[in-house]
Amino acid sequence: MLKLSKLPHLVALFAIFVSVKAWGRDGHALVADLAQTLLTFEAATFVKLHLPLEANGNMSNVSVWADNILYANTEPNYLNWRWSAPLHYVNTKDFSCVYDRQTDCDWASTRGCVDGAIQNYTTRLGDKQLDETQLEEALKFIIHFIADVHQPLHGGFASDLGGNSIRGDFFGQTVNLHSLWDTTMIQRKINTKFQSQRSLYLNYLIDQMNGRFGSNISDWSQCSSTNDTRYLACSSIWIQEDAELCCKIVYLDENGDWITAATGFNITEEYYNTRMESVELRLIQGGVRLANVINRIVHLINQTDGTNDTQTLSAASLPLIAFILICFVFFN
Repeated sequence: MLKLSKLPHLVALFAIFVSVKAWGRDGHALVADLAQTLLTFEAATFVKLHLPLEANGNMSNVSVWADNILYANTEPNYLNWRWSAPLHYVNTKDFSCVYDRQTDCDWASTRGCVDGAIQNYTTRLGDKQLDETQLEEALKFIIHFIADVHQPLHGGFASDLGGNSIRGDFFGQTVNLHSLWDTTMIQRKINTKFQSQRSLYLNYLIDQMNGRFGSNISDWSQCSSTNDTRYLACSSIWIQEDAELCCKIVYLDENGDWITAATGFNITEEYYNTRMESVELRLIQGGVRLANVINRIVHLINQTDGTNDTQTLSAASLPLIAFILICFVFFN
């Protein structure tokens, strides 16, 4: 379990707790549901086996668990989970448009960011020596963190806490930039275009994934870093995508001017419509990559078990096979 030492300054502690949530309940559920449609039979069975019984094998039912455990109103023992708060995000240098794993995530020491968390928990999920409680925890963290890392402001600028300290107007509603990308734009799309029904929006995203973006799925499933290739958890690449999106569209208004804590923002229909395309792209990428990682881990587990992914014969089936063969010989 990856734990972090206590932060020495109150301002740093504040920065952690205002920055952890990403995508909101709708966004996390959409990523998980998209991924669910792409799981292999073996991976879906594995997920059902290692999720709590009440989840019924559905990853969206635990997709916000990692957020819920940080707050008193959703987790009585939330103080015991405080160590996990910094694992939901990473801050990059202002206007750099680059993620530096060594410095931004303190890679040589704590690895205490979403990049390190994804690497840690994918490795743990593939570790057959861990007990059921640890495997369940690893799976739930992976479901959440891979969604988190596809929200661009979870690779946002350090000085504004990933957009949390930038406030402005969104069609008459006062929000911060982080929440705008987490929740507000997604909710507006669901409410105005899909009769306030997330299931209808999910069907739309599935159609986009299989149609418009179908040819991109193979590219999204590749790792160029040999350190991340084993489980296809290309988290450093995904954060670099965040850093580039932050500079190209997130922190820029429709006129190309920087959005900062000093300027605030007044979201126009143009900003909303064009940025919503990127929100949907990131939701779909998150779903594809979450499924890809779980499929890969289960495939490797099956390989080390000496099983075949396409067809396995259990020891329990051998007596039945023997009986059928005896009957065949006897009656012929």
